Amino acid sequence: MTKSTDKSFEDGVSKVKIREAKTINFGMNDNLPETIKKSHELVFSRQNLSSHEQNIFNIMAAHMKVEHWNDNKAPVYEFPASNLSEWLNISPRHLGSTLAPAADRLAKRTVGFVNDENGEFDFIPLFSRLKYRNARLVLTPNPELKSQYIDYSGGFALINTNTILQLKKNYSKRLYEIISRFKDLGYKQRPLKIDEIKGYFGLFDDNGNYLSGKKSLAVNSVFIKRCIEESFTEIEKVCKNELILFEDEDGNKGFSLIKKGRNTIGLSFSYRWLNQQEQMDEDAARHTIRELENKRLLSKEILTINELNLLAEAYLILNVRDKAISIFSAIQKRVNENGQHSTPFEEENEPVELDGNDNFLDKIRQMESLNPDAAY
Repeated sequence: MTKSTDKSFEDGVSKVKIREAKTINFGMNDNLPETIKKSHELVFSRQNLSSHEQNIFNIMAAHMKVEHWNDNKAPVYEFPASNLSEWLNISPRHLGSTLAPAADRLAKRTVGFVNDENGEFDFIPLFSRLKYRNARLVLTPNPELKSQYIDYSGGFALINTNTILQLKKNYSKRLYEIISRFKDLGYKQRPLKIDEIKGYFGLFDDNGNYLSGKKSLAVNSVFIKRCIEESFTEIEKVCKNELILFEDEDGNKGFSLIKKGRNTIGLSFSYRWLNQQEQMDEDAARHTIRELENKRLLSKEILTINELNLLAEAYLILNVRDKAISIFSAIQKRVNENGQHSTPFEEENEPVELDGNDNFLDKIRQMESLNPDAAY
């Protein structure tokens, strides 16, 4: 339910209209939105929020809409305890005691926008008020952040709400937000400097110094282990049906180190978001695999990027995940090599007939055994 009121008064010359804030009341039957829409500026900002604090913030962000704002008046969101208990997977008995310290800290938290090129920065409180009354959590976002909350002209991330709430570690949640920004670009975003990522993870104070309790993360190897490697491990476990993480030649999954001499100066993330809407059924997937694998293994043709994507998705539909990952990895390698292909195979092998039986995957393996050097 949404309430909004306007008040007027006479200023001696004209009638001035004051727009009041909207109160957005959510009932017990309201569902949690599937995605959170966050502006590019908000995703790539400096935030130091605990896991519980991020959960509270993300629940509000998931429900926020542009029409909730009256000019520069921030909306007021009210969530019943029963909904929060379900969404956060917290027993109703412990909800208040769990939310209270998190809300107290969240009321003091700022979000930082830093321009490394000119040294300018701006730290703004996330909320103007948080309170818990009558078994309802009441959240009022800071109106000074209106553009960061609802201006998506600079791009935005669509973050899967249930997934980010399922992630337990605060750094996993932040990393998941960051890699959610570029789902449409496929494999990678621009490389990020180490200090840049540390800033996004909230390791620095307003003066750029390490916060108390974060100083151990000043060592890059410790930061990469605890904040990047362990976060990707949790993300892969929780998000196995959403994305694929690629492993580099050093065994790093989801990322690669950028070095200058012996020093690590940045990170490059390597992943692929999976198509959440199935484009084919199992019969179509089998047909696609038969057709394209025959083309690759028997006709010795190099499959196009589009064909490889289609083939990988077909394997995913049949739950042959390892095969799909190897194909996606081959696509990534080809893209990184600017489309340079290997020479087609010259030797001919006797065709192996592929039928519609369930054992057709075994026959593809047989074909591959006859073509041990065949690559995607």
